[in-house]
Amino acid sequence: MRLTYELETGPYHIPDDEYFKNTECRYAELISQRHPECTIHRFLEKHPVMVPGYSSGSSSMLYPLQCALISQPELPGISIYRPDFMWISAHSMAWYPTLIEIETPHKRFFTKKGRPTADFNQARHQLVQWRTWFNDPVNVQLFNDRYRIPDNVRRRTMRLHMILVYGRRAEFEDRLDLTSQMAELLPGDDEELMSFDRLKVDPSLRDAITVRSKAPSAYEALWIPEIFETRVELACRLLYVGGISEAVDKNPKIERGRREFLKRRIPYWKSWAESSSSVFRFGDGE
Repeated sequence: MRLTYELETGPYHIPDDEYFKNTECRYAELISQRHPECTIHRFLEKHPVMVPGYSSGSSSMLYPLQCALISQPELPGISIYRPDFMWISAHSMAWYPTLIEIETPHKRFFTKKGRPTADFNQARHQLVQWRTWFNDPVNVQLFNDRYRIPDNVRRRTMRLHMILVYGRRAEFEDRLDLTSQMAELLPGDDEELMSFDRLKVDPSLRDAITVRSKAPSAYEALWIPEIFETRVELACRLLYVGGISEAVDKNPKIERGRREFLKRRIPYWKSWAESSSSVFRFGDGE
């Protein structure tokens, strides 16, 4: 069948492999120092390829919703302990809101007596609050509406997934007594504990951007990574995520020629997506 769009060749972005390597090197340097949580949050916000959890352990998971990492997502009624990030993903049988809480690499898991610290218990309690919130069907409906969960996804089973990113591996890796306790710190089926050492680039997220929930059923782009492409199979997200062109301007690592090319082509692909055309070839991008 005849394709319904035309591709253009513009200034190219930094090679993916170079971007991935640079990102992991900068991250390793960042967590080796005593930065506050907000500094680490800003770094991950600009590098969604580093944020875990979109696949929830399933190799059959599709792109996350809008292929976007949601920063500081709102759960109506919970104003104090918002998650740092959220992915919304699905496969043919279920869909997953994955909430990610990050603390700081220098917080400790255990006291000198080998008991969980007060800092860790406080972080763990946030996950308890989120689970309680999602156990209420009224809240799930509010969530579905706010984050524009498609009807065909809502009909599948929802499975909450929560990740706590906390501390460094060095605290316990040479202590058998502490290592044996790690699995019991977050024992729930819907929760997962990671040290900051486990975070690494996920190349399957090379098309991910970072957004925030602006209003019910709307998203606003916060950050567009320098490897962003106007990819045909993701053109539909231009209908639901506002401010992408403005976010392109915020990233100084997108060279000027590439930036102007993207800003010119984004309206073209939005118009194409609005035409509801389904004739395209996976992998086509600019």
